[in-house]
Amino acid sequence: MSHSARIWPLLVAAAALPAAPAANAQLNPFSILGEVVTTAMDVRTRDEAKNDIAISTSASKRLLDDPRAEWTSVTILIFAQHVVLAGAVKNDEARRIAQEVVNDDPRIRSFANELVVIRKKGDEGSFIDDKTIDTKINASLTATEGIASVNMRWKTVNGNVVLMGVARSREEADFTIAKIREVEGVKRVKSRLRVVPKS
Repeated sequence: MSHSARIWPLLVAAAALPAAPAANAQLNPFSILGEVVTTAMDVRTRDEAKNDIAISTSASKRLLDDPRAEWTSVTILIFAQHVVLAGAVKNDEARRIAQEVVNDDPRIRSFANELVVIRKKGDEGSFIDDKTIDTKINASLTATEGIASVNMRWKTVNGNVVLMGVARSREEADFTIAKIREVEGVKRVKSRLRVVPKS
């Protein structure tokens, strides 16, 4: 199996699936119940959930197959067929190519490019520090009543968080942003949350 064949499913998993539960949830005997509750809170239709996986899989493969594309630090955040690119790339051309490659899918309803261009040393952040922040955000939002984090995706680059997905009210959106800002290491939150009230 080639190196890229081993890597791209990881990119897909990170982009298409809900944010992972806190590590200790894996040891929780009631985690199956938690998954049932989480699934029930997902506001996507079955078709939207299936399309999210298909869009992410296809986009990740196109990034890997295109020799121009810088794919190792690009994260595809997707929810209900709305896509946000996050991560850090070496230059403006790499940012443009990633957008061109990923956005080439008629199933995508909206697209935003939040890729950071590395202008100086340190702009890319620390993978370990940023991953730690992502994990802390997950733990905070998952534990907070009034926030359905299953409907949200996020990515941290150098302490700057890109947030996307769906909130059911402006209050939930504002509360979510406030909770993320409380997480140690977070410098800024760029919200791409869509407010979709319950019907």
